[in-house]
Amino acid sequence: MARIADTVLAGVQAELNADTGLDLKAASPFPATCVVTMVNGAAKYMADTGSYDRITYEAMNSRYGKGAAETVAARLVELLREL
Repeated sequence: MARIADTVLAGVQAELNADTGLDLKAASPFPATCVVTMVNGAAKYMADTGSYDRITYEAMNSRYGKGAAETVAARLVELLREL
């Protein structure tokens, strides 16, 4: 995570889907929040719960369990609020 004035870069190693990124941006206290994925090497997909329910390509090719994306997003929001 990096902050430059009112802009924050929130990075994760896994590839998040667009819905998770949009949820993070909406929950961020900063006016400009950029969610960056595949930081420091790729870690495959981290699909959201809905993707597992719909049996999407991302969910079926993920190393992470159902709910992992929401857990990571919640922790990132906590960190953003601490900045």
